[in-house]
Amino acid sequence: MCNDIRSMSDEELIQYIEDTEKKIADLTNEYLNEFRAAVKNSSKCCSLVEQARKIHSLFKYIEWVKKKMEMSSKSADDKNINPRRGEIWTCELGQNVGSEENKIRPVIIIQNNTGNLKGPTTIVVPISNRQKKIKVHIQLRETDYNLVVGEAQKITGTVLCEQIKVVSKVRLGRKIATLKDDFIKILDSKLRNSLELQNK
Repeated sequence: MCNDIRSMSDEELIQYIEDTEKKIADLTNEYLNEFRAAVKNSSKCCSLVEQARKIHSLFKYIEWVKKKMEMSSKSADDKNINPRRGEIWTCELGQNVGSEENKIRPVIIIQNNTGNLKGPTTIVVPISNRQKKIKVHIQLRETDYNLVVGEAQKITGTVLCEQIKVVSKVRLGRKIATLKDDFIKILDSKLRNSLELQNK
């Protein structure tokens, strides 16, 4: 689409802007109608607690769209974000689908440092509150990392090595800790297992 826009005449650009503004308005109205229908249906068939959960979920999606638009206007350079492999950072994962991790979560940086330095994105695996369930999960203990000086919030949970994710560095918040070498070796083994790569 960007290539098409660059080749448009002024008249075509004006028409494109008008048409796209209308599409945005139509999609917004469609979403609002779906939202109202969902609220109406939940009030007929669900308890008050379930209604509140459904509405809260819808609200979080709307809130995330707004936040995502704000984040898209920023760059990682503006925030001076320079993660390194093996560090734990907070990360805004947003509102996702199914069992994907949501919200602001601690994540482990697994991308190589050349990519971390030169690229606008990095690669992470999330740390979850859920219990260890499968072979590629790792239980993270307080002895597995060194907290950043002044950081009071200790991290425990399960590293989900099956949920490898590329994220913009703009999503990163603050550095919390650095993993110890022994844990990184375990992490690398679990990542290779998750991707069916041969262990060295």
